[in-house]
Amino acid sequence: MSKEKNFIEFSKPFIDAAKNVFETMVFTKLSPQKPMIKKDNVSKGDVSAVLGLSGEMTKDGTAIPYRAMLVISWPYETYFKVSSAMLMDTFTEFNDEIADVGGEICNMIMGNAKRELNGMGYSSNMAIPSMIEGAAHNIKYPNGTVVILIPITSAHGDMYIEICYTEGD
Repeated sequence: MSKEKNFIEFSKPFIDAAKNVFETMVFTKLSPQKPMIKKDNVSKGDVSAVLGLSGEMTKDGTAIPYRAMLVISWPYETYFKVSSAMLMDTFTEFNDEIADVGGEICNMIMGNAKRELNGMGYSSNMAIPSMIEGAAHNIKYPNGTVVILIPITSAHGDMYIEICYTEGD
């Protein structure tokens, strides 16, 4: 299987998991839009949850190392609505109370996706999610990765999922 096919196969569980997490924890449906290759390191949102992972993909008895990253970015208004729905309170500004909501969502998505990835032959070692806040912040992607940007619409507003993946040492 080619690296490109592996990337597509690898990405699908994250989208499925995001839909599930947002329906059950944030009470909204997600509508993924057309994916595109991201050309820069600037976040599309004001708040980003970043989670790196690595492991091995085993296909036909051969183990191939991989590195990947999941980034979920929200404009402030969407982040406030998502945080309000998840915590059942009202938030209109970024503060310590909601600073980790994105990281928790990222963890839940990763946990759901990891089960499916394991069944597809991927072992995964996850990092702890980190949060970045501020307009036009930069994301540091692993060297040698292509970043796929998936715009998403929801009743709470727009958001973005970014997935990057590379195979080899």
